[in-house]
Formats: sequence, C-alpha cells, structure tokens
Amino acid sequence: MNRDLLAEFGLDPDVLHLNHGAFGCAPIVVRRAAEAWRDRAERNPHRFNGRELPPLIKNSRQRAAAFLGVDADSIGLVRNVSEGVSSVLASLELAAGDELVLCNHGYGAVRIAAQNWADRRGAVIKIAEFDLGASDDEIIAAYTAQVGPRTRLLVVDQITAPTATVLPVAAIAAAVDAPVLADAAHVPGTLRTDIAGLGVAHWIGNLHKWAYTPRGTAALWTRSDLRDRTFPSTMNWQLNEGYAAAFDHPGTWDYAGWLALGDGLDFWERLGGWDQVQRQADLVGAGQRLLAEAFGTSLDGLAVHPAPTMRLVRLPDAIADAEQARRLGDRLAEEYAIEAAVSFRHGRGQVRLAAASYNTVDDYDRLAAAATKIIAG
Repeated sequence: MNRDLLAEFGLDPDVLHLNHGAFGCAPIVVRRAAEAWRDRAERNPHRFNGRELPPLIKNSRQRAAAFLGVDADSIGLVRNVSEGVSSVLASLELAAGDELVLCNHGYGAVRIAAQNWADRRGAVIKIAEFDLGASDDEIIAAYTAQVGPRTRLLVVDQITAPTATVLPVAAIAAAVDAPVLADAAHVPGTLRTDIAGLGVAHWIGNLHKWAYTPRGTAALWTRSDLRDRTFPSTMNWQLNEGYAAAFDHPGTWDYAGWLALGDGLDFWERLGGWDQVQRQADLVGAGQRLLAEAFGTSLDGLAVHPAPTMRLVRLPDAIADAEQARRLGDRLAEEYAIEAAVSFRHGRGQVRLAAASYNTVDDYDRLAAAATKIIAG
C-alpha cells in the first residue's frame, strides 16, 4: 500500500484494504471539514439550523450537480442509493398486477425494497436473468423479455455491485417503453456519465464511495416531467417548495457530511481526477490477472465491460458454497488482516477486487498468497 496516501485517509496501516467500493472512506481533511461544520452548528444551534443552513445545503447541492454535470434543480440530496430508491418506489402509484423489473446482478437491499413495495401493493417482481459474461445485446434482451404493459419501473444497475459489471443503461432505456431507474451507486468519481442523456427516469449515485465525500452523501436525479411526483422518503417543511428543495431538509439531523461534500470533490480533483481513475483501472486490471494466475482460474466469461475500479476473480473450485466463501473472507480478515469482498454467486466462489488510490500491485500479491494458503488447508 502507498503509506503516504493511506495516512491521508486515516486507514489502519496494519490492515490491507481491498474493498474501498463497499463503504468508501473520507480522507482526514474531509472529515476535519465535516467536524468544523458540526462544531459551528453546535455553537448556536438555533441560528445555524434556522437561518444559516438552508443556503449552505443549496450550495452543496449545486456543487454536487456541477460535479455530476446536471442542473442543480434536477437533483435531491439523499444519504445513499438505498434511500433514493426508496423515495422513487414510494412515489410510484403501484397497483395490484403492476410489475417491477430487476436483474439477477442487482444489489440485495434494492431487491428487498422493491419486493416490500410489491407485496404491499399486490405487484409482481420480474427478474432479467443473464450470465456473468453476457454481451450488451444479451443483457438488453434479458430486460426487454420481462417488460410488458403493466411494467411500472425497471431498475438497471449502471455498475453492478456484486459482479462489477457496467450495464448498457442507455440502450436498455431506449429499448423499453417503461421508466428506468439507474442504480449508479459506484458511478460518481469512477465512470464518466451524461446522466440526462441516458434516457432514464431516475438516476441515483453515491458520492461517498469513489468521490471521497463524507459517508451519507448521494444524489437522486429525476427527469423534469417526473419531479412533481417524486418525493423524499421523509415528508418535511420544504415538501411543497419544488423537487430539489423538498430533499434539502429532511428534518433535524447532522448535515455536516453534506456541507463538507465539496471538500471531498476537491480531494478527488487533487488526486488527479479522471487521470487517477485510469491509474486505478490499470492497477485493478493487473491485480485481477495476478490473482487469476495464482488461483489457476480463468478470466473468460467475466464482465465484457468491467467497472473501472473493481474487478471480479473466480476462486478455485475448492470454495464450493456460500459458507466456504464466508469462512474464507472471515479468515482473511481475522488471520491475515486483509479486508476483501469474498462471495459465492452464479455457482462460483469469487472475490471482487477494488483499486483505491492507496493500493499498489503488491497488495494483490499479498491477497493471493494468503487466500491460496487458506484454501490449501
């Protein structure tokens, strides 16, 4: 690991961190900025919350919108993608027999939320099934096969969390006659995107994963014709002041993370912006090849379009079920101080690698040696 950059993030230097994509990590300078806002709020809570806060939140929203390349009135700030998805689902006028379409590579919490709303309204969940190495045409066909006259929403993962695959969101949206919600949890700061040009109804991205903002900062973009019927999950005083403003103030809580949002985006720029993303993409590609060779597993049939800063590697056949995969992940953490995303999906054990700015190629050598030793018994 790059010790200097590791120190900037305040991460434990005795742990090998290879799963930045799971929760992100705000650098120390960004955390200090959030703490300063928190201290300012506590010096005069009445003045800060009653008079100073509204324009400060608006400024943060404008900064997020500029980073994402959209109009500031088109996004609402939310804490994470799960909250944004919940807002969209709650705003749908679902009726018995209506359909929601998801895919078999989607994020588990989103599926749980969709299933909950479907169960409460008598709607139906349909799943677009496609293989790990499916082509764009196969992915599009899998989605279109599930769409019918009662389809009220498709959820399409722009980058799939479990399998680190970039899905053809714009092509899917163009191929169906139904609203599309793009789950872009891993997109901000890693994948250049013309959000308004995707042709989707909603787009939701976390800023705290790869854009280095404090945890709990995300943005929900909504197409202009749907903003007057898309509501925050928390009803509040600003509910009738327009789409973006309705999301600005969900009530009394700690807004320090939102107010330090710009500091995280400044850090992303200082690291090198898109040039740094390319360096991380090159690094994680090298790490993927290194681990596949160490495990003796093939890279054939993996994502045609992999995520820029994450890659999947198949584990040896000895990891034959979900429990063995869980134990491998636990032992890597407990015995070797390695945090890595080990799972069992699509009938195979796998590890999802991440490359953050503080990672180096030696990190993947260390993971390969430890995992190989554990698997060999």
